Formats: sequence, structure tokens, C-alpha cells
Amino acid sequence: MLTRITSTPAALLAKVIGSVRSVEMPTLTRDADIDVYLVHNSLDPEDYFFQFDFEQFMERSKRGLFVRPRLRIWAGRSDFDRRRFARQFREVFAREFEAMRRQNGQGKSWGWIDFGSTLLFPVALVSTIVVNLVLLAALGLDTDKRKRRRARQIEAEVEETKERVEDALSRITITLHRELYSYAYRSGTPGKLTGMDYEAWPLPAYVRAHMQDGESSSWW
Repeated sequence: MLTRITSTPAALLAKVIGSVRSVEMPTLTRDADIDVYLVHNSLDPEDYFFQFDFEQFMERSKRGLFVRPRLRIWAGRSDFDRRRFARQFREVFAREFEAMRRQNGQGKSWGWIDFGSTLLFPVALVSTIVVNLVLLAALGLDTDKRKRRRARQIEAEVEETKERVEDALSRITITLHRELYSYAYRSGTPGKLTGMDYEAWPLPAYVRAHMQDGESSSWW
């Protein structure tokens, strides 16, 4: 059941943005990587799924440290459609981020994200706004401009941040991982090695364990 909204759109947006402390981070912050592993199911470049690792990011936030999310995407190949990737990534990230929020207790404050002040709003809408703001920060975009700009309708703001996120994701750097590369081309001719990080750490055990699942999921 949705809670009745009595405030103006500008006031609502201000409260939602205020609940995400990443937009007011101090000069001295610590980067917290959000590693994403893109696993290909077959030789089709568009046939892949995501494995997220929120663990380090979440643990640092729980300890009350000021952390800045930094998105890192590992893959076995990078010759897939970037616009399609951006849309799928945003949808899966939103779903898994919401699952992480539920796992840690709705309405509780942990680290730089405080969900307590968002209980006045429809949960689905708040989750979308918060996820978009987290992604904006993780992609290195300037969220301060959003604070200074006169707020319009919340729905319009959600669409705007969605477009900005998807545009940035379509241009994000994809780093090749040797294990993911071998898995992606396991039954065909190997592809280009451009963008390979030869010094990357081995894949986490949970990623190896779920390589054949074919479904996107998170780990924390």
C-alpha cells in the first residue's frame, strides 16, 4: 500500500536526494568498488548475465565510513551492443540493489545511505531514484548539479537520471578478465584481447560456482 504524499514534488525530491549522503561526500573519501562480472553463456555476444559483488561496498558502509561507490565491470568479451547492455544493467542493478536493501533491514541507516527518511514515499519510486543516484555517483557523474537545479516533477527527474545513467553505461570501460575470456570463447575461436587486465585477481569462488547458472544475481 502506498503512503499518501502531501508534500510538493520539489520537497519530496529534496528529501530523497538528502537520504543519499553520497551527494554530500566530504573531500576525504574512500573508494569502494562495486565489482560486476559479466558472464557469457555462449558464443553469442548478446547472451550474458551479471554477477554483482556488493560485499566490500556494503561492509564499509556498515562501519560508518564515508565511501564513494566506484563501478568496475569485468567481462570475457566487449563486442556486445552497449545500449542494450546499459538498459539491462540498470534494470538488474536496481533489482539487486533493492534486494541488498531488504537484506539489511528496511528503514535502517547503514553507512552513507539512510533509508529511514524514504518511508514517506512509494517504495518502488524511492528505490528507483536512490538506485539512479547511486549509479550516477558510481559512474563519476556530477550529482551536485542535481541538487542546485530547481526540482521539477519527480517522474521527470527519474526519467532524466535514467537517461543519464544509461548514456554513461553505454560508454563505460569494460575490462577483460582472463578467466571470463576463456569461458566466453570456450567452444569457439578466441576473440580480441584488447582491454585485457593480465594482472587481475582470480575470479571470486561464487562467480565460478554460478558461471553455468545463466541468471543474474548478487553476493554480499
